[in-house]
Amino acid sequence: MLKQYIAALLLVLISVGFIFGCKGEKASESSDSMVVDNSGEFAKINDEVITNNEFQAYAKAKRASQPEANFSDKVIADELIATELLRQEAVNAGIADRPEIIEQIKRQESNILINTLMTEKFADLSFTEEELKAEYDRLLNLSDFNEYKARHILLQTEEDANAVIEELKAGANFEELAKAKSQGPSAPNGGDLGWFKAETMVPAFAQAVREMEKGVYSSAPVNTRFGWHVILLEDKRTTEQPKFEDVKQNIQQNLTRQTVEEYVDDLEANATITRSDESTESTDG
Repeated sequence: MLKQYIAALLLVLISVGFIFGCKGEKASESSDSMVVDNSGEFAKINDEVITNNEFQAYAKAKRASQPEANFSDKVIADELIATELLRQEAVNAGIADRPEIIEQIKRQESNILINTLMTEKFADLSFTEEELKAEYDRLLNLSDFNEYKARHILLQTEEDANAVIEELKAGANFEELAKAKSQGPSAPNGGDLGWFKAETMVPAFAQAVREMEKGVYSSAPVNTRFGWHVILLEDKRTTEQPKFEDVKQNIQQNLTRQTVEEYVDDLEANATITRSDESTESTDG
């Protein structure tokens, strides 16, 4: 799937500074520039010519990567020449002809092309204050700002869990039953899970806790990949909702991710794609 590239693409967007709707400043030029004319030969290393254009491009990239260093042209030129000497030595050693190196070069070429495309495609991407606030409101409606304090008794079979519920109905103490019968790591503490947000738990456990009333244990066992749970919700409290300004940048990132995903989805929908693994993919959902 093309979507596997989305995370990497977002890193590109962040690195060029426009994911938050702002453009980076150009790197300052060195005051002791030794190259004025961009045409012609800057240096020759053995039989390889480095043009003035190539030097200027290298110098610009170097200064942009470390703007605080204030590199002189001479320092950059020395580095560029040393780099070219080492490249030539690698070629002479036959490294460039190795299949694994050729493959790495192809991947680097793909990354450069993709990064350039994404940078140019989304360079002017921005969101209005109204769009950001609308997304903020949407996320608030989807969020659970409650924290829960619960105990549980973990059993390996539904039958054992139902038996525990019957004991609780008969007046048994939940904490003591947890110590005696729970097979989870919280058993020595009477099944105490402390305070937690529901989303930190497996889905079935989280849903059960959200639907429970304070001071009540689950009337039916809750099944998760860990086993069968009997849950007691001891307390619940509401945490403060995040302020818009505190999460504004995260919302911009979220909207940027959605925009990139839609772009990739559109490319995929309009492409002819044949996959060798299609016949082996599960159709069970």
